[in-house]
Amino acid sequence: MIEKLISTKKSNLYTISEDTNEYTRNHRMLDGSLKTVLDSEKLNISLLANNSEYFKDKDYVVVLHDPSDIRKKYSQEADHLCKVLDLDKKLINGYRSLSSACVDIRGKNLRLLRCSPYSTTDANYLKVEELRLYEDNKLKDQNRAKEIKLALTSGQGYNLKSLVKDHTSQITGQIRASNPNAVIVDVYDRGFDDTEVFEHETDLGNLFVVRSKLNRVSNELQVCSSGKEKNIKLRHQQFFQGDEVHYQKMTLQGKTYQDAKGVFEWNEVEIKGRIYSVVKIRFFDRAGRNIFKNPMLLITNMQVDQLQMAQMVFELYCKRAKIEGVFKFCKEVLGWEDNRIPDYNVVKNLISLIYFVAGYFYEIEDQLTQDKTIEWIAQLGGGKGKITRHFILNGFAQLINYKLAQRFFEQQDISPEQVNDALNRFSFGNE
Repeated sequence: MIEKLISTKKSNLYTISEDTNEYTRNHRMLDGSLKTVLDSEKLNISLLANNSEYFKDKDYVVVLHDPSDIRKKYSQEADHLCKVLDLDKKLINGYRSLSSACVDIRGKNLRLLRCSPYSTTDANYLKVEELRLYEDNKLKDQNRAKEIKLALTSGQGYNLKSLVKDHTSQITGQIRASNPNAVIVDVYDRGFDDTEVFEHETDLGNLFVVRSKLNRVSNELQVCSSGKEKNIKLRHQQFFQGDEVHYQKMTLQGKTYQDAKGVFEWNEVEIKGRIYSVVKIRFFDRAGRNIFKNPMLLITNMQVDQLQMAQMVFELYCKRAKIEGVFKFCKEVLGWEDNRIPDYNVVKNLISLIYFVAGYFYEIEDQLTQDKTIEWIAQLGGGKGKITRHFILNGFAQLINYKLAQRFFEQQDISPEQVNDALNRFSFGNE
């Protein structure tokens, strides 16, 4: 199946299966009806274990966690479809996923670690608000209350927060087993600005950097017009420590700026009895205009007391863009969103399988300029001197198709002369 995924660069089981029998075998391998099923958890365990050697010599491991929508705009009948955002920020059908990858402290040597597809319409998915109502015995939908009870008692209940905790716990355990002295830094976007995540990371002994939500409040109070005290939003809080950095040339959000200025400020904030550092970042162009509409706020459990630390926190957060490149590779090159299977288990396992396959191409990236075999495979894939994952994948696809063709010729007892005759007849000769 993996050969077909690579050779066709499609994840549609109908496309990668030669006949009904092969389609049935592939489907059963993914739907859980066989003992040798390819499921998400087995693939995640294998993917993480494959990186044990990678962790051994690393002083720092920066782990990137990010969700990605798997868009199914034209799907209507598939199991457990939920709502996701398309590129125009409109709601369409699809599935969701949480993925984790890591880089070294320089942002190099990307490795894929874990992928968990899910749906918010899955009966085992426990939305925070409905779970709170259930626990307070205020959930009006009694059928849903029964589903939640079953999910909790069976241990199958989950939500995005529990997936994050599972990812970080599993990954941290593997890294510590390989390298007990490695410093682990987990990096998140603003969707994970959550006190439970902060506490979980600190309890694991990890460092973290999380982009704060714009509505996050500080522990500073002000008196409003009604005479009541209220907490000031963190972005409006006064920061008493900071410095400026001038850039002759810099690139932000894909745009290059000349003579730009960065203003880094830092402060402490108390959240549920624990002290964290907050770094506030603003950038200005040469005319003094804000490059970001709103300041960027980053929360971390690292002690930030000087400009260099504030800059490092920002640079760590910027490494998050690396995993977005992984999503693009999975979608555009490996067909992450192509499958049209209605079975939810098959969809989940196929999404994880593609992430697993992508992990191989990122793993060999370090060898791209050293391995002569990789060099000619990229050339076969149309690289014309360039050695990239895209051209390597194309080269592998050519090799696999060549292998499949040879197997077919042997099975059908077709001689090389017959092949050449067929090529020459249709003007595909050796020109």
